[in-house]
Amino acid sequence: MADLKAKEYQRFEDVKHITYEGIEFWYARELAPVLEYAKWDNFRKVIDKAMLACRNSGFEIAEHFSEVGRMIEIGKGGQRKTKDYMLSRYACYLIV
Repeated sequence: MADLKAKEYQRFEDVKHITYEGIEFWYARELAPVLEYAKWDNFRKVIDKAMLACRNSGFEIAEHFSEVGRMIEIGKGGQRKTKDYMLSRYACYLIV
């Protein structure tokens, strides 16, 4: 799919990743601040609702919301593993 070019979509496109197979995706924890969510718990509720909408639309949730474990920075150079999601463009659409 072509990249969105309008200025207001640039931050969304800036956090996009592409797999070795050429599949685009977004990490939920990177997308949350772009959508101005300050707390993960609040964004997680939106993800849950989007998953429900995905299922109700007849799609497989796992195809659009892949749960992954990622290492995040926790200060002073430390890291810890945390739950995240790899989101398809459709999943992002449902979230927004």
